[in-house]
Amino acid sequence: WQGDAGYSLLLQLLGSNASAKARFGGEFEFRSFDTSILGVSNVGVESYVVRAVWQQHFVPDGPVSPYIGLGLGIAVNNVDDGKVDRAKGRNARSSTGAGPDGVFMLGIQARVPGVDYLSLYAEGRVGFSVDFSSRHDQSGLDSENFGGASGSAGLRFRF
Repeated sequence: WQGDAGYSLLLQLLGSNASAKARFGGEFEFRSFDTSILGVSNVGVESYVVRAVWQQHFVPDGPVSPYIGLGLGIAVNNVDDGKVDRAKGRNARSSTGAGPDGVFMLGIQARVPGVDYLSLYAEGRVGFSVDFSSRHDQSGLDSENFGGASGSAGLRFRF
């Protein structure tokens, strides 16, 4: 990883099968981070990701349930191309790119005692995200790898 890991905001909506072990749905993620692009360090990126998600919970009715999951989607990335342009010359690359995005999840969920609809979770993710954007200083496309590893914790509401 090159640059500041930044932060991520995630909204996830999942439904489950009758046993509640398999959960399917989608998520929207906003990420803000710094990375290296075309050899220029600490370039700011804002990424908007829409993904289809699957999770397998191993003990869905227990007080604690470990789970694994996968997600596939598309990311639209806005890059601070001004920093790249100053280092590489005018209009070195487009400020907006897009590409495929995927994630593998490993987590644990714990029910809050006495509150049926609320649980706490902690989750680790390893992902790939490829950004394709046009190069203005030469013909063709530029591709950058915006993937990496992350961890998160939060509240999960069940309706």
